[in-house]
Amino acid sequence: MWLPGRNPAEVAPEELTALVPPVRTFEGFAPEAFEALARLKSRPHIEQYRQEKPALRRYVQEPFRRLRDDLVVNWVLPNSLALETERNVFSRFLKNDFGAGGCYAHYWMAFYRQGRRRLADVQLIVSLHADGLRVGVYAGEPARAVWCAVRARLPEAGVSVLEPIIPLLQVKIYPRKGEARLIGGVEDLQRLSVLLRGAEGIWAGRTLSREAVLEQRSEVVDWILETWQLAWPLYRFCCAVS
Repeated sequence: MWLPGRNPAEVAPEELTALVPPVRTFEGFAPEAFEALARLKSRPHIEQYRQEKPALRRYVQEPFRRLRDDLVVNWVLPNSLALETERNVFSRFLKNDFGAGGCYAHYWMAFYRQGRRRLADVQLIVSLHADGLRVGVYAGEPARAVWCAVRARLPEAGVSVLEPIIPLLQVKIYPRKGEARLIGGVEDLQRLSVLLRGAEGIWAGRTLSREAVLEQRSEVVDWILETWQLAWPLYRFCCAVS
């Protein structure tokens, strides 16, 4: 959906507003969503995905689309943000692994700047896993051009950008063996500078447990909007330098 709007780099955190009370068509995720994702996590292969596909569609993908709609209505439109909210915003379960048949055991969506590609831009992310919901801002691989600009400029960005989001920060690294992982414990700017030297990405966000997601139901919308606002200094900075 192509909406004329403001460049996110020009929108300060204090300018952001959400509808009060929020409009909600999303009713929450059901226990079946987490159960299906847990089974897929235990056997992340195309055969298991085929068995889970009806449950994943009903309990994960369809509610996720209603959640996306609520985030557009309550956040993107009120703030007139020039973000892509429909075209290729959702991930896929099946991996592009040259026929090996692997699957992802989580499902996610990301808004990104209009005129760009989701995987090549800084992202406002919502990701559902077997153990809960992860929400925030991510910049890094595979968006190599964005990440190079962010990594080069972030250490000198100053307290105004980094200090408010230090509690939310994690840095993505690739160990010699195994998959990428996020490293927390970014207590101060000096620690962040050290971690960035070998990093492949940076994340600012929060996690809501499975139990809390089930308890909050539709109010998850409010929690996501609050998290995005907290992480906005990083998102704004990434947009400005890339």
